[in-house]
Amino acid sequence: MDDNLLATPATRPTFSPRQIAAFYFKPCLGEEGEATGYYACKTCAKRRKHAPKSGYSNLVSHVRTAHPNYESDMRDASVAATGTLLPWVTQKASNRYAWLRWVVTGNLPLSFCESKETRQYTKLNPMSVETLTATMEAVTKAVEKKLGASMPEHFGLILVGWTHKTEHYMAVYGCFETASGPQYPLLSLAPVMDEPDDHLSADGHLTAIKRFLPFFGKSISGCLFLVVDNCTVNKRLANLLGVPLIGCASHRLNLAVRDYLEPHDNILEKVQQLMRKLRTLKQAAKLR
Repeated sequence: MDDNLLATPATRPTFSPRQIAAFYFKPCLGEEGEATGYYACKTCAKRRKHAPKSGYSNLVSHVRTAHPNYESDMRDASVAATGTLLPWVTQKASNRYAWLRWVVTGNLPLSFCESKETRQYTKLNPMSVETLTATMEAVTKAVEKKLGASMPEHFGLILVGWTHKTEHYMAVYGCFETASGPQYPLLSLAPVMDEPDDHLSADGHLTAIKRFLPFFGKSISGCLFLVVDNCTVNKRLANLLGVPLIGCASHRLNLAVRDYLEPHDNILEKVQQLMRKLRTLKQAAKLR
C-alpha cells in the first residue's frame, strides 16, 4: 500500500489524440470532393480509415508507431516564430483560403465558387458567395489592423491617379520608415467620386483620403508630406493639408536636368534662337 502511495503519478499527455490526428493527418477526398472515410498521413502518406465520432485511436496508433518523436515535432512547431502553422490550420480555414486565392489571383467573379462546372472539376469543398464575401471582408479588416499597427503616427502619402473610361481612381501609398527600412504599402485604390456630391477637385481628393485613413487607425493630421504629380489640383491639395509637395519621379528628373544644364544657359539660349529661326519657311528653304 505504501508503495502505491509513493508511486509517481501518471503524467498527463502533452497533446490530445484529436490534436495529434489534426497535426499528422488530412482527409482523403474523392473525385467529386466527397469524403472517402480515409485519412492520409502528411509525413509518410500512410492511409488509415477513420469514421466520424469513433475516436482517434486508429490514427494516433500509427503516429506513435511510425513517428515516435511526434511530441517533440509538435512542440517545436507550436513555438514557431511565425505563429502561422500550416499543420495547425483547420480544414475549414484552408478551404476558404484556397477559394479566396483562386478567385482573387485569377480575377474571377465571385459567383465562380458556386458554378456547377467549377465544383465538378475541383476537390475543394463547396463555398457560397456569401461565405466568400464575408471571408474577403474579414481578411481585409485583419490586413488593415496589422498595417495600421505598423504605421507610425506621422507618415507621408504617395498619390497616383488613373482614369478608366469615365471613372477616375486614386491609388494612395503610405510612406514611412521602420527598423527594416522604408515601407510603401498600398493603403487605398478606389474611385475619387464615391458619393453623389463628390467632385474631382482638391477638396474631393481630400475627402477621399479622409474616408479611408480611419480604417488604419490614422487621421489626416498625421500626414507630413505628399508625393504626387506637380499639377494645379495637387498643389491645391497640399495647401489644404498644409504640407510640402514633393514632385513625382518625372518631375524630380526634370528638376535634376534643369540643375545639370544651368551652367550652359548661354549655349541653350543660342540653340533655342537658332531653332526659332529654322521654323520659318524662308530659313528652312535655305537648307533644302
